[in-house]
Amino acid sequence: MSVARVVAAVIAVIMAVYLAVDGAHRPANPFLVPDVLVVALLAGAAPLPRRVAPVALLAAFTWTAGVLTVSVFTYVVRGEFAWPNFALVAAALTMAALLANQVCRWMVTHDHT
Repeated sequence: MSVARVVAAVIAVIMAVYLAVDGAHRPANPFLVPDVLVVALLAGAAPLPRRVAPVALLAAFTWTAGVLTVSVFTYVVRGEFAWPNFALVAAALTMAALLANQVCRWMVTHDHT
């Protein structure tokens, strides 16, 4: 769980710096709101209590993977490839898969039917 929290914090910082420094904060940027949500969801989920953090982090990482996958493919259609974005997608998908496994195991062991 602590690895997921650290990865969430790192990606949130990377995205926040990108938004602030790269000029991505301009209103014409179609990724502005999704990117801001990436930062907010990851930064908001990382410090949550242990009981709710896995589900919140899972949601934040899946949102992040989706937003950044679209970003990667906007480069692909132009004949380019965004390796940094791809690395962030890979990290988000890896964390989402690990958290999904953890959440599913928790649900099975806490089944009260």
